[in-house]
Amino acid sequence: MSMVQAAMENMQTMTMQQFALPDWANAQIDEAVARLKAWKGNEQTVSFTFFTDPHSHLEELPAEPDFSDTRFHTLFTQAAADRAGCDFLVDGGDHDYDFNGMTPDEGHPSDEGVSRRIAVTRSLYADYSARPVLFCMGNHDHGPSRPGGLGARPVSSARFGDAFNGLAEGHGFKIVFGENSSWGWYDIPGKHFRAVFCNTSDECYYGMSESQLGFIRKALDTLPEGWACALFGHWCLFQEIGHWKSYEPDGMGKGEEAFRAMLQEFAKKRPNDLVGYFCGDSHFDNELEWHGVNWTISQGYGGVGRFDKPWGARRVEFDHGKAMLFELVAVKPSAGEFKVFRVGAGGASCDRLCVFHNKFVTLQ
Repeated sequence: MSMVQAAMENMQTMTMQQFALPDWANAQIDEAVARLKAWKGNEQTVSFTFFTDPHSHLEELPAEPDFSDTRFHTLFTQAAADRAGCDFLVDGGDHDYDFNGMTPDEGHPSDEGVSRRIAVTRSLYADYSARPVLFCMGNHDHGPSRPGGLGARPVSSARFGDAFNGLAEGHGFKIVFGENSSWGWYDIPGKHFRAVFCNTSDECYYGMSESQLGFIRKALDTLPEGWACALFGHWCLFQEIGHWKSYEPDGMGKGEEAFRAMLQEFAKKRPNDLVGYFCGDSHFDNELEWHGVNWTISQGYGGVGRFDKPWGARRVEFDHGKAMLFELVAVKPSAGEFKVFRVGAGGASCDRLCVFHNKFVTLQ
Protein backbone atom coordinates (compact mmCIF):
# COMPACT_ATOMS: atom_id res chain seq x y z
CA MET A 1 0.00 0.00 0.00
CA SER A 2 1.40 3.44 -0.96
CA MET A 3 1.64 6.30 1.52
CA VAL A 4 -1.16 8.11 -0.34
CA GLN A 5 -3.38 5.03 -0.11
CA ALA A 6 -2.54 4.72 3.58
CA ALA A 7 -3.42 8.37 4.13
CA MET A 8 -6.68 7.93 2.22
CA GLU A 9 -7.58 4.94 4.39
CA ASN A 10 -7.73 7.25 7.41
CA MET A 11 -9.36 10.20 5.66
CA GLN A 12 -12.99 10.60 4.74
CA THR A 13 -13.97 12.14 1.42
CA MET A 14 -15.69 15.50 1.57
CA THR A 15 -18.28 16.61 -0.98
CA MET A 16 -20.25 19.79 -1.56
CA GLN A 17 -23.44 17.83 -0.84
CA GLN A 18 -22.36 17.14 2.74
CA PHE A 19 -22.18 20.74 3.86
CA ALA A 20 -24.03 23.93 2.99
CA LEU A 21 -21.81 26.31 1.07
CA PRO A 22 -21.50 29.78 2.65
CA ASP A 23 -24.01 32.40 1.51
CA TRP A 24 -21.22 34.52 0.07
CA ALA A 25 -19.99 31.58 -2.00
CA ASN A 26 -23.43 30.75 -3.39
CA ALA A 27 -23.98 34.40 -4.31
CA GLN A 28 -20.64 34.70 -6.16
CA ILE A 29 -21.17 31.43 -8.04
CA ASP A 30 -24.74 32.23 -9.03
CA GLU A 31 -23.84 35.72 -10.20
CA ALA A 32 -21.09 34.41 -12.51
CA VAL A 33 -23.27 31.56 -13.81
CA ALA A 34 -26.01 34.06 -14.66
CA ARG A 35 -23.55 36.16 -16.69
CA LEU A 36 -22.37 33.06 -18.57
CA LYS A 37 -25.91 31.92 -19.37
CA ALA A 38 -26.91 35.39 -20.54
CA TRP A 39 -23.93 35.53 -22.92
CA LYS A 40 -24.48 31.97 -24.12
CA GLY A 41 -28.12 32.52 -25.04
CA ASN A 42 -29.41 29.69 -27.21
CA GLU A 43 -26.07 29.00 -28.91
CA GLN A 44 -24.21 25.74 -28.34
CA THR A 45 -21.13 26.29 -26.21
CA VAL A 46 -18.35 24.28 -24.65
CA SER A 47 -17.79 25.43 -21.08
CA PHE A 48 -15.42 24.59 -18.25
CA THR A 49 -14.06 25.88 -14.97
CA PHE A 50 -10.41 26.84 -14.53
CA PHE A 51 -9.10 26.78 -10.94
CA THR A 52 -5.41 27.24 -10.16
CA ASP A 53 -2.72 27.95 -7.55
CA PRO A 54 -4.50 27.35 -4.23
CA HIS A 55 -1.12 27.01 -2.45
CA SER A 56 -2.62 25.33 0.61
CA HIS A 57 -0.60 23.32 3.15
CA LEU A 58 -3.57 21.42 4.58
CA GLU A 59 -2.65 17.87 5.64
CA GLU A 60 -5.81 16.78 7.45
CA LEU A 61 -9.51 17.16 6.71
CA PRO A 62 -11.34 18.80 9.63
CA ALA A 63 -14.77 17.64 10.71
CA GLU A 64 -16.27 20.54 8.76
CA PRO A 65 -14.72 22.52 5.90
CA ASP A 66 -12.82 25.71 6.65
CA PHE A 67 -13.72 27.80 3.63
CA SER A 68 -10.94 30.29 4.37
CA ASP A 69 -8.51 27.52 3.37
CA THR A 70 -8.18 27.67 -0.40
CA ARG A 71 -8.08 23.87 -0.76
CA PHE A 72 -11.79 23.81 0.05
CA HIS A 73 -12.49 26.19 -2.82
CA THR A 74 -12.29 23.13 -5.07
CA LEU A 75 -15.82 22.42 -3.79
CA PHE A 76 -16.89 25.81 -5.17
CA THR A 77 -15.60 24.89 -8.62
CA GLN A 78 -17.67 21.72 -8.57
CA ALA A 79 -20.80 23.65 -7.62
CA ALA A 80 -20.14 26.23 -10.35
CA ALA A 81 -19.59 23.53 -12.97
CA ASP A 82 -22.88 21.86 -12.04
CA ARG A 83 -24.89 25.07 -12.03
CA ALA A 84 -23.42 26.27 -15.32
CA GLY A 85 -23.74 22.86 -17.00
CA CYS A 86 -20.03 22.70 -17.79
CA ASP A 87 -18.50 19.93 -19.89
CA PHE A 88 -15.40 19.48 -17.71
CA LEU A 89 -13.29 21.11 -15.01
CA VAL A 90 -9.59 21.99 -15.10
CA ASP A 91 -7.36 22.08 -12.01
CA GLY A 92 -4.31 24.13 -12.95
CA GLY A 93 -2.04 22.85 -10.18
CA ASP A 94 0.22 24.24 -7.44
CA HIS A 95 -1.63 22.81 -4.49
CA ASP A 96 1.77 22.93 -2.73
CA TYR A 97 3.24 19.55 -1.98
CA ASP A 98 6.75 20.91 -1.58
CA PHE A 99 7.19 23.43 1.27
CA ASN A 100 5.55 24.80 4.39
CA GLY A 101 6.34 28.50 4.29
CA MET A 102 6.39 31.29 1.77
CA THR A 103 9.85 30.24 0.58
CA PRO A 104 11.53 26.81 0.36
CA ASP A 105 14.01 27.93 3.04
CA GLU A 106 11.22 27.87 5.61
CA GLY A 107 11.07 24.08 5.68
CA HIS A 108 9.77 21.08 3.78
CA PRO A 109 7.03 18.60 4.67
CA SER A 110 8.04 14.99 5.27
CA ASP A 111 7.23 12.38 2.65
CA GLU A 112 4.33 11.36 4.89
CA GLY A 113 3.20 14.99 4.97
CA VAL A 114 3.36 15.17 1.18
CA SER A 115 1.19 12.06 0.96
CA ARG A 116 -1.32 13.54 3.40
CA ARG A 117 -1.56 16.73 1.30
CA ILE A 118 -2.20 14.68 -1.82
CA ALA A 119 -4.80 12.64 0.06
CA VAL A 120 -6.61 15.83 1.12
CA THR A 121 -6.86 17.01 -2.50
CA ARG A 122 -8.05 13.58 -3.65
CA SER A 123 -10.61 13.48 -0.84
CA LEU A 124 -12.19 16.72 -2.07
CA TYR A 125 -12.43 15.46 -5.65
CA ALA A 126 -12.84 11.69 -5.22
CA ASP A 127 -16.64 11.52 -5.07
CA TYR A 128 -17.24 14.13 -7.77
CA SER A 129 -18.30 12.13 -10.83
CA ALA A 130 -20.70 14.44 -12.68
CA ARG A 131 -18.03 15.47 -15.19
CA PRO A 132 -14.28 14.90 -15.58
CA VAL A 133 -11.65 16.97 -13.79
CA LEU A 134 -8.44 17.40 -15.80
CA PHE A 135 -5.38 18.01 -13.61
CA CYS A 136 -2.29 19.94 -14.75
CA MET A 137 0.81 19.40 -12.61
CA GLY A 138 2.36 22.55 -11.16
CA ASN A 139 5.98 23.32 -10.34
CA HIS A 140 5.12 23.13 -6.61
CA ASP A 141 3.42 19.74 -6.92
CA HIS A 142 6.46 17.44 -7.19
CA GLY A 143 7.18 17.60 -3.47
CA PRO A 144 10.33 18.97 -1.82
CA SER A 145 13.77 18.77 -3.38
CA ARG A 146 16.22 16.49 -1.62
CA PRO A 147 19.07 18.04 0.43
CA GLY A 148 22.09 18.56 -1.76
CA GLY A 149 20.10 17.56 -4.82
CA LEU A 150 20.25 13.89 -3.79
CA GLY A 151 17.39 11.71 -4.91
CA ALA A 152 14.23 12.35 -6.91
CA ARG A 153 11.41 14.45 -5.55
CA PRO A 154 8.72 12.29 -3.92
CA VAL A 155 5.93 13.06 -6.43
CA SER A 156 6.80 11.87 -9.93
CA SER A 157 4.70 12.88 -12.92
CA ALA A 158 3.36 9.32 -13.05
CA ARG A 159 2.41 9.37 -9.37
CA PHE A 160 0.64 12.71 -9.79
CA GLY A 161 -1.25 11.49 -12.85
CA ASP A 162 -2.35 8.27 -11.19
CA ALA A 163 -3.48 10.11 -8.06
CA PHE A 164 -5.56 12.73 -9.85
CA ASN A 165 -6.30 12.09 -13.52
CA GLY A 166 -6.90 8.50 -12.52
CA LEU A 167 -10.04 9.75 -10.72
CA ALA A 168 -11.76 10.76 -13.98
CA GLU A 169 -10.75 7.50 -15.60
CA GLY A 170 -12.15 5.64 -12.61
CA HIS A 171 -15.46 7.43 -13.02
CA GLY A 172 -15.71 6.10 -16.56
CA PHE A 173 -14.62 9.11 -18.58
CA LYS A 174 -12.59 8.18 -21.64
CA ILE A 175 -9.27 10.02 -21.59
CA VAL A 176 -6.33 9.47 -23.94
CA PHE A 177 -3.09 9.54 -21.93
CA GLY A 178 0.53 10.00 -22.90
CA GLU A 179 3.33 7.89 -21.46
CA ASN A 180 1.83 8.66 -18.04
CA SER A 181 -1.47 10.17 -16.98
CA SER A 182 -0.08 13.60 -16.11
CA TRP A 183 -0.84 14.67 -19.68
CA GLY A 184 -3.54 13.66 -22.11
CA TRP A 185 -6.66 14.76 -23.95
CA TYR A 186 -10.41 14.49 -23.44
CA ASP A 187 -12.86 14.56 -26.36
CA ILE A 188 -16.44 15.81 -26.38
CA PRO A 189 -17.66 14.22 -29.63
CA GLY A 190 -21.15 15.71 -29.50
CA LYS A 191 -19.67 19.21 -29.50
CA HIS A 192 -16.64 18.49 -31.73
CA PHE A 193 -14.18 19.66 -29.07
CA ARG A 194 -10.86 18.36 -27.69
CA ALA A 195 -9.33 19.47 -24.37
CA VAL A 196 -5.58 18.82 -24.07
CA PHE A 197 -4.11 18.97 -20.56
CA CYS A 198 -0.34 19.38 -20.19
CA ASN A 199 2.32 18.86 -17.53
CA THR A 200 4.62 21.88 -17.73
CA SER A 201 7.06 20.44 -15.18
CA ASP A 202 7.40 16.90 -16.48
CA GLU A 203 11.17 16.88 -16.89
CA CYS A 204 12.41 20.01 -15.15
CA TYR A 205 11.08 22.79 -12.91
CA TYR A 206 9.50 24.58 -15.88
CA GLY A 207 9.40 22.82 -19.21
CA MET A 208 8.22 19.88 -21.29
CA SER A 209 9.91 16.67 -22.36
CA GLU A 210 10.28 15.56 -25.96
CA SER A 211 7.84 12.76 -25.22
CA GLN A 212 5.12 15.15 -24.12
CA LEU A 213 5.74 17.53 -27.03
CA GLY A 214 5.33 14.58 -29.39
CA PHE A 215 2.08 13.64 -27.70
CA ILE A 216 0.72 17.19 -28.02
CA ARG A 217 1.63 17.23 -31.70
CA LYS A 218 -0.31 13.97 -32.10
CA ALA A 219 -3.29 15.54 -30.32
CA LEU A 220 -3.28 18.40 -32.84
CA ASP A 221 -2.49 16.28 -35.91
CA THR A 222 -5.33 13.84 -35.18
CA LEU A 223 -7.92 16.51 -34.41
CA PRO A 224 -10.85 15.76 -36.73
CA GLU A 225 -11.78 18.37 -39.31
CA GLY A 226 -14.36 20.80 -37.99
CA TRP A 227 -13.34 20.24 -34.37
CA ALA A 228 -12.00 22.94 -32.01
CA CYS A 229 -9.19 22.41 -29.53
CA ALA A 230 -8.05 24.13 -26.32
CA LEU A 231 -4.92 23.40 -24.29
CA PHE A 232 -4.35 23.72 -20.56
CA GLY A 233 -1.28 23.81 -18.35
CA HIS A 234 0.15 25.32 -15.21
CA TRP A 235 3.05 27.41 -16.50
CA CYS A 236 2.64 30.06 -19.21
CA LEU A 237 4.86 29.04 -22.12
CA PHE A 238 4.62 32.56 -23.53
CA GLN A 239 6.88 34.20 -20.98
CA GLU A 240 6.56 37.69 -22.43
CA ILE A 241 3.24 37.92 -20.54
CA GLY A 242 3.77 35.44 -17.71
CA HIS A 243 7.33 35.88 -16.48
CA TRP A 244 8.25 37.25 -13.04
CA LYS A 245 10.96 39.81 -13.76
CA SER A 246 13.24 38.79 -10.87
CA TYR A 247 12.92 35.02 -11.33
CA GLU A 248 15.35 32.89 -13.33
CA PRO A 249 15.36 29.27 -12.07
CA ASP A 250 17.84 26.82 -13.56
CA GLY A 251 16.49 24.87 -16.50
CA MET A 252 13.59 27.23 -17.08
CA GLY A 253 11.86 27.00 -20.42
CA LYS A 254 12.76 23.60 -21.81
CA GLY A 255 10.48 22.94 -24.77
CA GLU A 256 8.96 26.43 -24.69
CA GLU A 257 9.99 27.44 -28.20
CA ALA A 258 8.96 24.09 -29.68
CA PHE A 259 5.57 24.26 -27.98
CA ARG A 260 4.92 27.80 -29.19
CA ALA A 261 6.01 26.97 -32.72
CA MET A 262 3.74 23.92 -32.75
CA LEU A 263 0.68 25.96 -31.78
CA GLN A 264 1.51 28.72 -34.26
CA GLU A 265 1.91 26.17 -37.04
CA PHE A 266 -1.45 24.61 -36.19
CA ALA A 267 -3.16 28.01 -36.04
CA LYS A 268 -1.77 28.87 -39.45
CA LYS A 269 -3.06 25.63 -41.00
CA ARG A 270 -6.42 25.64 -39.20
CA PRO A 271 -7.15 29.23 -38.17
CA ASN A 272 -10.68 28.53 -36.95
CA ASP A 273 -9.92 25.52 -34.75
CA LEU A 274 -7.45 26.63 -32.04
CA VAL A 275 -9.16 28.25 -29.06
CA GLY A 276 -5.89 28.85 -27.19
CA TYR A 277 -3.84 27.93 -24.14
CA PHE A 278 -5.04 28.53 -20.55
CA CYS A 279 -2.74 28.53 -17.54
CA GLY A 280 -1.98 29.87 -14.06
CA ASP A 281 1.36 30.02 -12.19
CA SER A 282 1.99 33.76 -12.59
CA HIS A 283 -0.48 34.86 -9.88
CA PHE A 284 -1.91 37.64 -12.02
CA ASP A 285 -4.28 37.99 -14.98
CA ASN A 286 -2.82 38.57 -18.41
CA GLU A 287 -3.53 37.61 -22.02
CA LEU A 288 -2.24 38.07 -25.53
CA GLU A 289 -2.87 36.89 -29.07
CA TRP A 290 0.35 36.10 -30.94
CA HIS A 291 0.56 34.57 -34.42
CA GLY A 292 -2.97 33.24 -34.12
CA VAL A 293 -2.53 31.71 -30.65
CA ASN A 294 -4.46 33.08 -27.67
CA TRP A 295 -2.63 32.88 -24.33
CA THR A 296 -4.76 33.36 -21.18
CA ILE A 297 -3.38 33.53 -17.62
CA SER A 298 -5.63 33.30 -14.56
CA GLN A 299 -4.51 34.84 -11.26
CA GLY A 300 -5.54 32.16 -8.81
CA TYR A 301 -4.59 32.48 -5.14
CA GLY A 302 -0.80 32.92 -4.93
CA GLY A 303 1.14 36.12 -4.28
CA VAL A 304 3.47 38.20 -6.46
CA GLY A 305 5.58 41.30 -5.86
CA ARG A 306 4.40 44.49 -7.53
CA PHE A 307 7.70 44.89 -9.41
CA ASP A 308 7.61 41.33 -10.76
CA LYS A 309 4.57 41.86 -12.94
CA PRO A 310 5.13 42.38 -16.68
CA TRP A 311 3.32 45.00 -18.72
CA GLY A 312 -0.42 44.40 -18.89
CA ALA A 313 -0.61 42.15 -15.82
CA ARG A 314 -3.48 42.79 -13.41
CA ARG A 315 -4.22 41.52 -9.91
CA VAL A 316 -7.14 41.60 -7.47
CA GLU A 317 -6.39 41.41 -3.73
CA PHE A 318 -9.08 39.61 -1.71
CA ASP A 319 -9.90 37.78 1.52
CA HIS A 320 -9.90 34.01 0.91
CA GLY A 321 -12.51 33.61 3.65
CA LYS A 322 -14.96 35.92 1.92
CA ALA A 323 -14.31 35.42 -1.78
CA MET A 324 -13.15 32.82 -4.28
CA LEU A 325 -11.18 33.36 -7.49
CA PHE A 326 -11.47 31.06 -10.47
CA GLU A 327 -12.87 31.24 -13.99
CA LEU A 328 -15.89 29.96 -15.86
CA VAL A 329 -15.07 29.86 -19.57
CA ALA A 330 -17.60 29.46 -22.39
CA VAL A 331 -16.49 28.81 -25.97
CA LYS A 332 -18.68 29.38 -29.03
CA PRO A 333 -16.78 27.36 -31.66
CA SER A 334 -19.14 28.28 -34.52
CA ALA A 335 -18.78 32.00 -33.76
CA GLY A 336 -15.04 31.75 -33.11
CA GLU A 337 -15.07 33.41 -29.71
CA PHE A 338 -14.82 32.64 -26.03
CA LYS A 339 -15.49 34.57 -22.85
CA VAL A 340 -13.82 34.21 -19.46
CA PHE A 341 -16.18 34.88 -16.54
CA ARG A 342 -14.63 35.65 -13.16
CA VAL A 343 -16.19 33.78 -10.28
CA GLY A 344 -15.68 35.77 -7.11
CA ALA A 345 -13.00 38.41 -6.57
CA GLY A 346 -13.24 41.19 -9.15
CA GLY A 347 -16.52 39.91 -10.57
CA ALA A 348 -17.67 41.17 -13.95
CA SER A 349 -14.89 43.77 -14.12
CA CYS A 350 -12.45 40.87 -14.62
CA ASP A 351 -14.42 39.18 -17.43
CA ARG A 352 -12.51 38.83 -20.70
CA LEU A 353 -13.81 38.37 -24.24
CA CYS A 354 -11.70 36.92 -27.04
CA VAL A 355 -12.54 36.63 -30.72
CA PHE A 356 -10.32 33.92 -32.16
CA HIS A 357 -7.13 35.38 -33.65
CA ASN A 358 -7.94 38.91 -32.62
CA LYS A 359 -6.81 40.77 -29.53
CA PHE A 360 -8.66 40.48 -26.24
CA VAL A 361 -11.09 43.05 -24.94
CA THR A 362 -11.07 43.59 -21.18
CA LEU A 363 -14.61 44.53 -20.26
CA GLN A 364 -15.15 47.52 -18.00
